[in-house]
Amino acid sequence: MALYYDPHIMGPVAAAPFMNELRPHWHRGMGEDDVSSWGAAWPGHMHAGGWQRGMQGRWGNNDVSSWYKAAASADAWKSDYWKAASTNLRSDAQPWTVQQVLPEEPGEVLLVNSESSGAYASLCADASEADLVAFDAEWAPDWDRGSDNPVSVLQLAFPQSARVYVLQLGQLSNRLPQAVQLMLVNPGVTKVGFAVGHKDSAKLARTGIALTKGSVVDVQSWCAAAMRLVDPPETLSLKRAASIILGFQLEKDKRCSCSDWASEKLTAEQIRYAALDAWVALRLYYQVSS
Repeated sequence: MALYYDPHIMGPVAAAPFMNELRPHWHRGMGEDDVSSWGAAWPGHMHAGGWQRGMQGRWGNNDVSSWYKAAASADAWKSDYWKAASTNLRSDAQPWTVQQVLPEEPGEVLLVNSESSGAYASLCADASEADLVAFDAEWAPDWDRGSDNPVSVLQLAFPQSARVYVLQLGQLSNRLPQAVQLMLVNPGVTKVGFAVGHKDSAKLARTGIALTKGSVVDVQSWCAAAMRLVDPPETLSLKRAASIILGFQLEKDKRCSCSDWASEKLTAEQIRYAALDAWVALRLYYQVSS
């Protein structure tokens, strides 16, 4: 699996020391002159501090060198070098100069059902610093004719911290933390979802959750294009996209998807189901946007 970097999630620490360690591996077999054209420009807008802190949290190692040596082969580094060099790592490269590698599952899943909890405080911190977040929503099944239940659970996945938050809105008096509200309406924060174009958007509006539409990316159509589907993009399921594009088998048990999401106490299966929906959408975004 190749190692990529996302300029939108880097921290405020200059990348020069990290570059000194990284450069020999990026230009392995390439020659110093090939790297100089982009290596000098990288620290200007690509910072390693935030990324390195994120890696420390996931692998427990203050020295990222041991991680990237284990995680990426020489061929993978070479491939990524050419991707970086081809764009010259310009600050205006869209949508990503290079792609962030994410583990199959989030580093941490936190249930948020109390304003006084540590999970609530952690969520506010992640939301305040986010440039990108993946989201999904669950609601109690609309079994009856004319039923239109509001969103009961909102999932938010953050790439920098590798955390997914599962918010029980009923336990929060149907009020999102202010930091989350500001993040969702901030046009500078990319909101990523899968098949969120119609039904999910209507449910969010029904619940009073506002998003700036221009900053929402529905990766369902991107995945359909990457897979060259003949069928309409909206027929593509998250499970199928995850299997073909990521090689990840996502469990989609109907007993869980159609369960009572408005319940005061969610089961471990519900929490995992909800968290993975948002996390897999995030992984798909990074995979297909390259």
